[in-house]
Amino acid sequence: MRIAAVTLLLLSSTYVFAESKNCLYPSLAVPDGRVVNSQFEGTSHGNNPQYWYAFYGQATHSYSLEFVPTVDNENNNVGISFTNLTAWGPGDIAGLQGNDCFVPTTLSLTATQAFSPAVAHGKYGAGQRISFTQPTSGLVILTITNLAAAGGYSYRITDTTLSNARWTTYSGYETQWNFVNLSDMTITGTFFVYATSGQLLWTGTITVPAGGQASHMSNSSDLNLPRNDTGYAVFSHNGPPQAIMADAYMVNGSAGVIVYTKFETRNQQ
Repeated sequence: MRIAAVTLLLLSSTYVFAESKNCLYPSLAVPDGRVVNSQFEGTSHGNNPQYWYAFYGQATHSYSLEFVPTVDNENNNVGISFTNLTAWGPGDIAGLQGNDCFVPTTLSLTATQAFSPAVAHGKYGAGQRISFTQPTSGLVILTITNLAAAGGYSYRITDTTLSNARWTTYSGYETQWNFVNLSDMTITGTFFVYATSGQLLWTGTITVPAGGQASHMSNSSDLNLPRNDTGYAVFSHNGPPQAIMADAYMVNGSAGVIVYTKFETRNQQ
């Protein structure tokens, strides 16, 4: 009888669902691109099961939220079908404190699951992926719903912000930043150029066409950054993870000296 009881316990543990179903007490996640595998309830557990998550985001950083059915569902007659992936920023969370968990979001959300690298949509189920830029530092709450059967899934939250460690205009040098779009969607982002002190010197919108590129320079005909100054730069965007490949170079007046400086995401460090 003991063996039977233990066997029953082990079998039942396969179907434990740990994620939160309450918007006031979401499951906490880390936005470092780690893949988390779990199980999602199906419609047999109730009408369209819905889970809630949260993470801490930094101001001006961009994030990608991705939920994907796994290949464990291959033999299921009906796979997971995710829908309604939505996120709320720090300024929206006060509205979630009441009885209504579906106040309008002020985040500008871009659906990217259909663009390269596309999220699988087939016999395993349908995934979802959105991107946005965080307006202020603070907690982000997100939710997603399953419209089909129970099954395995994975999710990841990725900081897609690119950071340039150093630029300079000292001694006649100029700095050039280059953005290459590896995806098949037009990507729009915001470029921030700071002095070493943290003072914002320039900001503007950059649009990089699908499969194309864009570039900017520190010289007077482009960004017109102060002479004999130095600092760092940040680019946040609405594309999928690793959709933008960027680089930056510091070049002297004769172009005889070219110095590479890092311009990449945190996950590339």
